[in-house]
Amino acid sequence: MIMFRQALSEARPFLKDSWALGWPMILIMFFHFAIGITDVYVAGFLGSDVMAAVGYVGQLYWTLMILATGLTVGLVSMVSQAYGAEAPEGVGCITTHSLGLGFAIAGVITVVAGIYPSALVRVSGMPEGIQEIATHFIRIYSLVLVPTYFSIMTGGVLRASGRIRVAMVNSGIAALVNCAGDLILGFGWGPVPAMGYQGIAWASALATTIGMVLNMIPMMQGPDRIRLGVLRHPLPGCLKNLLKLGAPSALQQTAWNAGTLVVYFLVGQLKAGEITALAAMTAGLRIEAIIFLPIFALNMACAVLTGNRIGAGDVAGARAGAKATAILCLAIIIVPAMTIFVFAPALSRLLTNDPSVFAEMARYLRINMIAVPFMAVGISFSGALQGAGDTMATMRIVFTGMWLVRIPLILIVLYYLRVGAAGVWCAMTLSIMILCLLMVNRFRGDAWTTASMDKSTKSLMWEACMKPGDQTAAGGVVKRDFFVH
Repeated sequence: MIMFRQALSEARPFLKDSWALGWPMILIMFFHFAIGITDVYVAGFLGSDVMAAVGYVGQLYWTLMILATGLTVGLVSMVSQAYGAEAPEGVGCITTHSLGLGFAIAGVITVVAGIYPSALVRVSGMPEGIQEIATHFIRIYSLVLVPTYFSIMTGGVLRASGRIRVAMVNSGIAALVNCAGDLILGFGWGPVPAMGYQGIAWASALATTIGMVLNMIPMMQGPDRIRLGVLRHPLPGCLKNLLKLGAPSALQQTAWNAGTLVVYFLVGQLKAGEITALAAMTAGLRIEAIIFLPIFALNMACAVLTGNRIGAGDVAGARAGAKATAILCLAIIIVPAMTIFVFAPALSRLLTNDPSVFAEMARYLRINMIAVPFMAVGISFSGALQGAGDTMATMRIVFTGMWLVRIPLILIVLYYLRVGAAGVWCAMTLSIMILCLLMVNRFRGDAWTTASMDKSTKSLMWEACMKPGDQTAAGGVVKRDFFVH
């Protein structure tokens, strides 16, 4: 208790900044949550096989987004530090280099996914009963891989460079289009014919494209605008550092998403009720996303604020600010977690009318709520590590949590203890608790505070994106309002 009071006293001055960036991020996450819930709602009326396919394809599709999310972590770290150091030229050059990389990567994946959608579905290990549905989803999603990459990356730039409210408004518009599209295209409306489950995919494609366009508009304006001329003569050091920070995050996401696909596969191997368990986990994850909203929103806010302070030379402020964000996150999610635990059966009935599915879904939710306090603190600190450029350490921790803890535990409960789906849910919860404790232990050390320092040049990695002769901000704490937009 004494240690908690000391941490609270140290963090109190930073709570305002954490909340100022945190609440727009929570709304952005809520918009993503609304999309997921609407997808599952429409899928639930189209059949349990469609609901199971939506969950499985979602994991597979975001596996294709690995490099986009990985690059965005490195991008946010470098942009937030450049913004904290008051270097708009650096922000623009970093953004330009990263979008060039994103376009090249997404272009290759678009070709592969468009030509071999069935192969991707089979390789992922989906049950045969949902493979045809999943193939249709992948065909449609492959058409908008480039817009999806750009939407993810430009969203990261906006929140890292003081334009979080612009990102919030754009995300809200895209979410509205997606949710309305799910209902209209899925069920039909007036002259619009019902497209069934393919309507869900087309709604996502349309919304993603609109979101990308809205995000690109501010990228072309202001002192930190993208600089297309840079693409004629890219800076090798800038590209190298983007990859150096982004590659571990891409590997981290690969480890997690591939592990989640393995979990889906293992649940599909249950002796009986495998479709029920898959549908329950898919829908349960959507409800559980209520808890993920503030946790991952504040994770992203912590990454930006930590990067801003590291860029401004305020290491002590970066550490104290991360503690403030963790405390704020813990305070926000306790009541929702308890509410979900108590009302899990009623919430489950909202998403399905299949008695076996909502019973398993309620059990899934109650077991997973136990790990929420650990997740709040650990995931907040992981944002601080990433904002400071310590992406290699976070990759190692996530790999450990998924492949050395979660999957072995699930194999034990399925093939040795033979306790079925409930054992899988318990293994997932225990692995989250262990992962978050490892993250907290890393934050308690000092190595992460210098992770973004280029050892050869003795400068921060983002500075490699400045052309020779460009001026950077002087060292020391930069007093600025990060949230004016």
